[in-house]
Amino acid sequence: MKREDAKNKGLKTGDVFIEKHTFSQQDFDDFARLSGDDNPIHVDPDYAAKTPFRSTVAHGMLLYSVLCSALLKNIPGAIQLEHQMMFPTGTTAGETVSCRFEVLEFDNAANKVRLKIQILRQNGELGLDGETLISLEDV
Repeated sequence: MKREDAKNKGLKTGDVFIEKHTFSQQDFDDFARLSGDDNPIHVDPDYAAKTPFRSTVAHGMLLYSVLCSALLKNIPGAIQLEHQMMFPTGTTAGETVSCRFEVLEFDNAANKVRLKIQILRQNGELGLDGETLISLEDV
């Protein structure tokens, strides 16, 4: 990929976008109900208090869903073509996180942009770390 300005959206290599989000236990419970993933680490505060996390933690795909929403808010119409991510630490209920995107590189011929994606916890740890490739076609 070429490292140059994108033809669309005025994006530049190194641009950073940040959106804040606060997770609640109700968010975890609702996601569990919708997804069917009712692992007690997500929905049972008494159980979770006895784990190394000491609190319920977000489902990984809930983190990813919030990140996708923040991505579309900052780059409307972006279509994710691929992504890779890890969840290094648990993100707890009541925590305000920063959804962070950084423009890494462009392929202007294909109208694609590679972004670093992260969810930064209040304590500075990463709740999600990865990259995504988006298309700006039809934007």
